[in-house]
Parts: sequence; C-alpha cells; structure tokens
Amino acid sequence: MLDRIQAWDDKVLMCIANHHTPFLNRLMVYITATGDNGLVWFALCVPFLLLNQWRLTGFTILAAMGIASLSGELTIKHIVKRVRPCKKAFEEFLLIENPPHYSFPSGHTTASFSVAAVTIVMCPVLAPAVTMYAAMISFSRLYLLVHYPTDVIAGIIIGIICGFVAIPVAGSIPLFTFQL
Repeated sequence: MLDRIQAWDDKVLMCIANHHTPFLNRLMVYITATGDNGLVWFALCVPFLLLNQWRLTGFTILAAMGIASLSGELTIKHIVKRVRPCKKAFEEFLLIENPPHYSFPSGHTTASFSVAAVTIVMCPVLAPAVTMYAAMISFSRLYLLVHYPTDVIAGIIIGIICGFVAIPVAGSIPLFTFQL
C-alpha cells in the first residue's frame, strides 16, 4: 500500500515538474517565500492585534500557528522522518534551496490552513482570500518539489484541526482578550 502511495506521489510531482515555466518558477518561489516561517500570516495578524474588536482573532491565529508548529514541525515530522522528494530524484528541477527538515507533513501547508480555519470561523469575510492564498502556498510546495502531495494533504487536515483547536483554547485565556 505504501509503495502505491509513493508511486502516486512521484507521478504527480513529475507531472508538475514537466509543466514548469520561467514565469511560474518565479511566482512559486515568491509565494512559497511568503509562507516561510509563517511570514504572511504574522503580517495578517498585525492589524487584528492593533484593533480591540479583532484582537482575539489575531491571538487565535497566533495560537493556531503555534499549535500547528508544535504538532507538525516538532512532533509528526520527527516521528515519520520522511525524506523530501528534492533529496531523491528531482535535483535537476530544484528551484529553491533544499530544506533541511523532513517532509511529512508540509509545515507551510499546516500553518496556512490553521490560519484559514480560524478565519472561516472568526472572520468569514476574509476566509475566501486566506483559504485561496493557503492553497497557493500549498501548491507552491508541490511545484517546487519540496513536498509530496500526501505531505500537503496531511498538512491541510492537520492545519484545519489545529485551527479549530485554537479557537476555544485562545478564547479561554483571559490574556488574549485584554484591551489597550
């Protein structure tokens, strides 16, 4: 079963790699860079944190990203220890520096979809844009051949769970609702 999943992952990545173009190469490198260390999501938090009526949303996004990082980056990756596709047979297609950590799940995707889950509940007007950008970051990880499709699928699922877990957690901590 695992061999069939791996074969499917490899087939999808090769299909994507065969459709690289100079424009998409630059675009995907840029999109993935905005997801590095949650940069775009931290930037999204700033206006939320500055406005009293939205402060809880900003802190909930930060909590979701923290829970996502603890579960995905610091726990699951070190249990599964999946080698990245770019460290195998795809070196000739690599457009960014080879990431140093394990592949499963995609950390960019996990963080992005944890934020999307929070905005779906707490700020629905932004949810379509946030979810679309989360999807673009996730696809960029496939396009750049640093994750397998199953890494991204797992990241989406884990991220959504982390976002939904963060909502009651952040709401229960009085510090998150303080007023300036």
